[in-house]
Amino acid sequence: MRRRLGIGFWLAVGWIGLVLFAALLADVLPLARYDETLAGPPQSGPSLAHPLGTDGLGRDVLSRIVHGARVSLGVGVGAVLLGLLVGAPLGVLAGYRRKTADTVIMAVNDVAQAFPALVFALAVVAFAGASLRNVLIVLGVLGVPSWVRLIRGATLSFADREFVLAARVLGTRDRRILWREIVPNVSVPAASYAFIGMAVVVVAEGSLAFLGLSVQAPTPTWGGLINEGRTLMETAPHVVLAPSFVMFLTVLSFNLVGDRLRSLSDVRESGLEPVRQVALTPLPVPEHEVRDTLLQAEQLRCHFVTPRGVVKAVDGVSFTLERGRTLAVVGESGSGKSMLIRSILGLLPGTAVRGGKVYLSGDDLTARTPAEMRSVLGPRLGTVFQDPMTALNPVRTIGTQVTEPLRVHLGMGGKEARAEAIRLLASVGIPDPVRVLGRYPHQLSGGMRQRVTIAMALSCGPDVLFADEPTTALDVTIQDQVLRLLHQLREERDMAVVLVSHDLSVVARWADEVIVMYAGKVVERGPAAEVFARPRMPYTEALLQAAPRLTDPVHHRLREIPGRPPDLVDLPAGCAFLPRCPYAQERCGREAPPLVANGGHPYACWYPRSSDGTDRLVEGVESGGR
Repeated sequence: MRRRLGIGFWLAVGWIGLVLFAALLADVLPLARYDETLAGPPQSGPSLAHPLGTDGLGRDVLSRIVHGARVSLGVGVGAVLLGLLVGAPLGVLAGYRRKTADTVIMAVNDVAQAFPALVFALAVVAFAGASLRNVLIVLGVLGVPSWVRLIRGATLSFADREFVLAARVLGTRDRRILWREIVPNVSVPAASYAFIGMAVVVVAEGSLAFLGLSVQAPTPTWGGLINEGRTLMETAPHVVLAPSFVMFLTVLSFNLVGDRLRSLSDVRESGLEPVRQVALTPLPVPEHEVRDTLLQAEQLRCHFVTPRGVVKAVDGVSFTLERGRTLAVVGESGSGKSMLIRSILGLLPGTAVRGGKVYLSGDDLTARTPAEMRSVLGPRLGTVFQDPMTALNPVRTIGTQVTEPLRVHLGMGGKEARAEAIRLLASVGIPDPVRVLGRYPHQLSGGMRQRVTIAMALSCGPDVLFADEPTTALDVTIQDQVLRLLHQLREERDMAVVLVSHDLSVVARWADEVIVMYAGKVVERGPAAEVFARPRMPYTEALLQAAPRLTDPVHHRLREIPGRPPDLVDLPAGCAFLPRCPYAQERCGREAPPLVANGGHPYACWYPRSSDGTDRLVEGVESGGR
């Protein structure tokens, strides 16, 4: 950490600390005691009695600078706190709620930010009078729009992070998510901006004081000292240079500290931010038959309206899942696998339009409000996300995060929840769970973090566990351990598992049924062994051929699927796989093939592949995963 911050950061912190120390103890420090009586000869240079000399009236310049720091820093800190207290709640509300709240707040904020700040400050101070209170209020109010925009941006980036989605999956209320998940993380970039804001306010207050619109004499301020000494530049330049130099170093130090902190807490986009706000029209719901099964999706769709057109991330996906079974969803990146899971759970960005139906034991989940879904997310539906580092809140201990769903959903007290958390961590194979409870996510290995997320997902005994690429961030040994653990827990708890994976060896070994997705649609589905042994859709065959096999010769060139996945805004006519399919014919470009079962499992292809020569593919895939 010290190496990353650099010596300049610590010098800046030291200077700020020195100025604050002098300002706070100005009345007791020998060289800083100040009154308006003459202290020495007017315009005298630096000496032992007056280290920075005297001004035109014989007053000690050092003591005036120290006392002026009280005003300049007081206004800087006070204005930043005022802007933060007003702007931060509005920014969090706009970034988390989005939709109407975001539109209204940001429209008003843009108008306020477009108004000339200096004109507003001059008008208010001239009308209300030049005083410390008025200057502080004016500069604080002027900082509100910037705080709103900053906090909103940070909130947007964290609102779709996996640890926030995990909290929503566990059924946590929005108010608790804001205070426990969003605010602690947003406070990090807010703290860095606060230092930069203080630098801006110190300069602004100095400018107003230079114009005579800040605190009036005889109270010294840095801007006022510069204004008073400008007539003495030729005879006593130290009167102007000394406060100017102190003000310059202070502003520079604030900027340097803020910039270094910002570089350490830089917020990166999650890729789920809404492009723009639009009027959302629900997708039509097709006729359906509710089956006596644990989980059923019927023509599930998820579309996004963008400036380029409608992105059909999930387009008419249907499946059923029985208790005690594992359903795998496979396909290339961008095929809609993860968005399918989020559509089922109702965890979608603000611009998403969801259609179709999702039933859990016959109960229509799509008809539930977000508040009603909290009783389902956690107790009945659990989720394990792809990256355990982003699925866990970095500023909260493991114990706090594991016990939260136990307290929220099961009503456990502190001691009971802690004891249950220890049992959960032990059940997923974490050694010394008592010690792990007090640790933070960054102190654990990737495999340990993933085990923690599994323990959290299973804490309320869900009926269905969604595992979205649960082994991507782990090495091969840990992958096998995690998958064995999921399989064991499925057997012990008699629950169903939806496994999203790009690793066909994982699917071949652990899944009972498989869905193959391409361009948001299901192109083939059925029992995993049958689909892998006799793939009918050319895309499924291409995926199997692209999987590396242990029987391949040394330095063998890896197989790949030619071309690129289609643009979901501009899909080709007919079959979406047409530009990449080596078996395409004229009909493929005219008509999109439906998902039909013709003498076997369902597939979407006008010219399906035969099973000749494909049995060896599944053998290679299975052997590659063992």
